[in-house]
Amino acid sequence: MMTAWMRPRLIAITDESWLPASQLARRLRRLSALAAPGSVALLLRDHSLSARARLALGAALRDAAREHGQALWVADRLDLALLLEADGLHLGEASVSARTARGWLREGMHVSRAWHQVALESAPLEELHGVDALLVSPVLAARKGRPALGLPTFGALGEQLRARHQAYPLYALGGVTADNAAACLEAGATGVAAIAAALADEPAPLLAALGCLR
Repeated sequence: MMTAWMRPRLIAITDESWLPASQLARRLRRLSALAAPGSVALLLRDHSLSARARLALGAALRDAAREHGQALWVADRLDLALLLEADGLHLGEASVSARTARGWLREGMHVSRAWHQVALESAPLEELHGVDALLVSPVLAARKGRPALGLPTFGALGEQLRARHQAYPLYALGGVTADNAAACLEAGATGVAAIAAALADEPAPLLAALGCLR
């Protein structure tokens, strides 16, 4: 399981369709500075970027994270995670298993996984082996053709995991805003993952709602 200091309250996901890479780096550096140390993970995603551009963005995010005591996670790309000396790797539903990934990662790196099913029985449980946290989506708004799960279903998933003694930290993704972030925590989320809310020009309301404004 993840150690307490590696459980961010906010996972800020990059998306160049919202902002170009240079602005992403500036916005996320400011977010990192405004947040309490250890409360934010910057998640490098942007699969559409070239490998060179993605590595450059990752380096900028790593520097921002290190400067302000935050974490850097990388989505899917084990090679970039290793090159950037990332703190964590996030695996999508089409990625390799966490158990396979751990054969390549350095000791101490944490692994999260995307989770879209309503119930544990909806997917092979081997997907959970070697996982430190789950990013559950979409919780509050439809995303990528999937209907919103809703907070009651999100909370029920946490209860199922606890019943199996697999109390992974759960992060709510999809439709998260400063107005509903606290409700996610009340439903049992360790934290939230966000794109638009995290990349907002003024992220302080979101950080305040999550209780992690510096």
